[in-house]
Amino acid sequence: MDNFFAAISLFRRRKYDECIEVCNGLLLQQTQQQQQPAQHNALHQGPWELKMRSMTQRVYIDDIEADDDVAEDILDTQTIATAPRPGTSIRTAKPLTSAAGNTTANRPRTGTGRPITGISRPGTLSLQRPGSTLGNRTAPRTASRTAGGSARQMRLGSASMFAAGDPTGPLFHISRLHPDKYADRDALSKPLFQYLYYHEGDIRKAMALCDAVLNRRRLRSGLGSDGDQLGRAGSAPDSGSDWWWNTQKARCLIAIGSPREAEPYLRKALQDLLHPDVVLLLARIYVKIDQPMAALEVCRTSLEKLPNEIALLTQQARILELVGNLTTSVRRYRQIAVLDPMNTEALACIAVSYFYANQPETALLYYRRILALGAHSAELYCNIGLCCLYGGQLDLVFPCFQRALRMATGNELRADIWYNLSFVALTTGDIHLARRCLRLCIAANGSHGSALNNMAVLVARQKQYHKAKSYLVAARTALPASDEIGHNLKFIENFQ
Repeated sequence: MDNFFAAISLFRRRKYDECIEVCNGLLLQQTQQQQQPAQHNALHQGPWELKMRSMTQRVYIDDIEADDDVAEDILDTQTIATAPRPGTSIRTAKPLTSAAGNTTANRPRTGTGRPITGISRPGTLSLQRPGSTLGNRTAPRTASRTAGGSARQMRLGSASMFAAGDPTGPLFHISRLHPDKYADRDALSKPLFQYLYYHEGDIRKAMALCDAVLNRRRLRSGLGSDGDQLGRAGSAPDSGSDWWWNTQKARCLIAIGSPREAEPYLRKALQDLLHPDVVLLLARIYVKIDQPMAALEVCRTSLEKLPNEIALLTQQARILELVGNLTTSVRRYRQIAVLDPMNTEALACIAVSYFYANQPETALLYYRRILALGAHSAELYCNIGLCCLYGGQLDLVFPCFQRALRMATGNELRADIWYNLSFVALTTGDIHLARRCLRLCIAANGSHGSALNNMAVLVARQKQYHKAKSYLVAARTALPASDEIGHNLKFIENFQ
């Protein structure tokens, strides 16, 4: 079998390391056989490009929805209003009351104010809640955009684009790359952009390549001669480019923290082609600048032309959850579950809505469905244990929490499980076990405000008021906005 064909076969089977080794052998063999530079470049282009694509795919991440932390990422320059209307801002979102009269005010929320839905979304595991009833999230997560840092650690470099000195080594020096040289080569410019963006993590150089391609396309379409002034940050997108390059330009602007400048590029890309990825990026921009209503409108308009698109429905449900409209959000998740019965995020969100609607048996059915789909995680077993507790299946509670503790990976997750287990002990009347679980929770996470508050209550029952006050002071430091901790602190001061 021809070696180059074998390398292509390895690439299609996603065996990228083996593909890179075969390409290195081809580059080394052709370098030793060829003497003239022109022939050398022509023969090296195929294996070199395949090697570049393999290196990109090896570290590729789907970053469409990876940047999910909203409230902490809003800059002062992007703020629209200091006092937005209720229900139109993420930062001022409050839980709504459902039609059945069940309030969702007691549902735990993340550090950014989003309700805990029982599903893991990209980029959210760093936003641990200060204690809650249900576990954190259950579904597998994709890598966040911070993976670009690990990609930069793998950065490669060599003397030139088609290095004749060591073809089996690095590809090129990023600082010596001239984007204009590859703007007209459509077959090479796209994989080169992906290599710069995903593998190297060099957003500026990737954006320079986008500018060069956009300018060349504008000149090719005969729209003007001042192409060197087009495609820069803050300028209007040219009308002669296709949707892909406008989208990548907007992606780069989002990555460097300029979401407003990325909006016109995405609007132009939507005019060329209505693609779900473009809609999701545009919705993310509006969420970043705290305009959730505009994001919902973009999704609604796109769903009229792309009905039953799972990605757009999911984005709508998430935004509705961010603004506190949990009833409509769950309705969207039900629609998603009908279209895709294996969607773990929709199943988990429906399950948590049933749990807080005092229907733990129905929630347990959904969680077992997720378990049957293969989503084994500590959070899932913790949620199942709590549903079994409220559903009266006490023989399954402790085995579920034992499995959750065995699968817990981080200290904060382990602390949440111990806190939930202490709640199980309090429900069954075992105060000694509850005290031990709370101590283990505080040992794993010293800033767990709910555990510190509960520990203070148990200590106060033993009339150790000074010790209880110290726990409450630490709890107030962890949760300064908690009314319960403030009330307990005032109450304990009366006994001193």
